[in-house]
Amino acid sequence: MPTLDVDGVSLHVRERGAGETVLLLHSAGNTGAQWTALGDALGDGVRLLAPDLYDCGATSSWTQEREMDYDDVARLLSPLLRQNGPLHLVGHSFGGGAALRLATAHPECVRTLTLIEPGAYQLLQETGRDDLWRDFQQVMEDFRCAVTEGDPDTAWALFFDAYCSHVPPWHELPETTRQAIKKKTPALLRVYGAQASNPTRLSDIRRLACPTLVIHGQTTQKPERVVCELIAANAPLGRRAEVPEAGHMAPLTHAQSVAGLLRAHIGLPGS
Repeated sequence: MPTLDVDGVSLHVRERGAGETVLLLHSAGNTGAQWTALGDALGDGVRLLAPDLYDCGATSSWTQEREMDYDDVARLLSPLLRQNGPLHLVGHSFGGGAALRLATAHPECVRTLTLIEPGAYQLLQETGRDDLWRDFQQVMEDFRCAVTEGDPDTAWALFFDAYCSHVPPWHELPETTRQAIKKKTPALLRVYGAQASNPTRLSDIRRLACPTLVIHGQTTQKPERVVCELIAANAPLGRRAEVPEAGHMAPLTHAQSVAGLLRAHIGLPGS
């Protein structure tokens, strides 16, 4: 299943393995390839589908003049979900926000939901955690300001400081890697726009019909942790798990630990 045509948009999907179908939605700035280590750690008994989201990998770029939002991403992925469901849905960061939109729109297609520090910061604002909402907004604003001032290196250095613990800091990355990442700047700005306008509310979380596991790293920042706590507390079948010594990028840096939690959640043999 290398490519699907969704209303003229080319959706690229990586597929591997056989068994229980798991749909994996990656974080901002990554591609479906971010799940390679997790797939290795999961081992046998699973069929993994890992699409590239808009502007990422081999999937078409967002070309409309208006801002992209989470429901645009969900509409892109809905045919893939319906064709392969019911399945186990996993989303990380921006992909976690998209997974929430999919799970609420197509509950009949989702057997279990796993959210790894999902992009649902608007829940902070809804619950009166304005201090943490401002913390998240400040990260966005700092990135935007640095880009506007023509300094994408500073923008990405700030992004890495905020979200990429347990990986080398920006200035230690090879120049070729930094250049490749900087090409993703317009895509990340679109992601931040979608994050700021995320329509998911606690009322949506309370309607989730499937077992929901919310994962965060032990060393993650407070806005991400509190978002995870809110979702786990309000989802009818929700629970929360912490990955020791991990940060926001736990699926990449602590793949074995995340895989163990996921295998148990979806009920794979030997978990």
